[in-house]
Amino acid sequence: MNKKIVSMLMVGTMALTMLAGCGSGKGSGADGSSDGGDSKKATKEITYWSMWNSTEPQAKVIQEAADAYEKESGVHVNIEWKGRDIKTLIGTALEAGEKIDLFDDDYQRVVSNTKEYLADLTDMADKVDFESHVMPVILDKAKSWGDGKLYTVPYQVYTTGVWYDKTMWEKAGLTDADKPETFEDLKAVCQKLKDSGVNPITCNSDTVNLLYGFQLGRYIGQEALLDCYNNANWANVPEAKKAADDIQSLVDAGYFSPNAPANYPDGQNEIGFGESAMILNASWIPNEILTKTGTEVDFGFFPWPSVEGGVDGAEASMVGAQGFGVVAKSENQQEAFDFATMIATGDYDLKMAEAVNSIPADTANTEWPAAIADAEPYFKEMTKAYDWAVGLETNSDIAPIVNENIVKLIKGEVTSDEFISALSTAK
Repeated sequence: MNKKIVSMLMVGTMALTMLAGCGSGKGSGADGSSDGGDSKKATKEITYWSMWNSTEPQAKVIQEAADAYEKESGVHVNIEWKGRDIKTLIGTALEAGEKIDLFDDDYQRVVSNTKEYLADLTDMADKVDFESHVMPVILDKAKSWGDGKLYTVPYQVYTTGVWYDKTMWEKAGLTDADKPETFEDLKAVCQKLKDSGVNPITCNSDTVNLLYGFQLGRYIGQEALLDCYNNANWANVPEAKKAADDIQSLVDAGYFSPNAPANYPDGQNEIGFGESAMILNASWIPNEILTKTGTEVDFGFFPWPSVEGGVDGAEASMVGAQGFGVVAKSENQQEAFDFATMIATGDYDLKMAEAVNSIPADTANTEWPAAIADAEPYFKEMTKAYDWAVGLETNSDIAPIVNENIVKLIKGEVTSDEFISALSTAK
């Protein structure tokens, strides 16, 4: 974090302690503890509902930051580790008026699903020039959901595409030059992997919306996809059926793992266990597979390929971040914002990137971890940012129906015709 943003982050005596504790790194040890001086006695508490489980590496970085923040500011951070259930819990809790100052989730869900409960962070961000520390593609998307206002503090940036085990590729006779640019190229790669004795593609049941979202997005783009999605217009868009046909062609050829889609994290773990070669997912996948299986896979990356007659290609991808939301009814908005930006910038942003092999969120931190470095060239060439699942999760009522039927399509339980028929009833 540069001296400007740090010197302004805290108010009153908090400004001096934050500068000493984390801004330039001069007052903070490698473990996040202060190099000297007395810690402040906690005089205030903020409650933070976290999307992480307490044993995850993200949680360890956040806990370290919370301990340092309390030592520097006298504000205790009461963390409730909710895990991924946060996305189903937070709306009900906020509506019920539960005492929560801060929470996090995918930054799109934070704004799109709970904006009515969030504090507008624009003025607090302006005072510390926070927006200069956020990647433009991330900042623009976040503000687009907030009608030009900032309602979330993005951190742990991600990009999406196909992650593959380079060792499996080599055994199948594939090289970097074989990275598929078209859907037909992808099927050729799948066949070589299948012939080598591994499952070409694996997936988790909770993220299969990415597969159909990307495929249809390549044909018609996100705006037209959202028209299908929001108006149940699937039967009137030929490309919707064509995208389903394409997914079914992968199923019929035996390119998916026989366990697909598996419950999280069983699907992605197949790569760590040497059973499957590729997965379409976000850049947290290498770290999650390492954490869950203990296998350090040498990962390659390529964007989801283009389709014949389509409008989008490798320049369009889902990029995003996790995001903190500060609750509008909180009496501790400034403290919650200060803690969130402490994690999203400077030393703790670097610690997060190193701990989980994620893209640094702070524009001042430019080094990508080696585990995801293969995606960096594509990220830099991306000019069009899709929403998560290319918009297929923007409506909490429709998304489960879409997900249920994509799962059935991949399991071979419905045909592409039956799939389109089922989606046409989802409103």
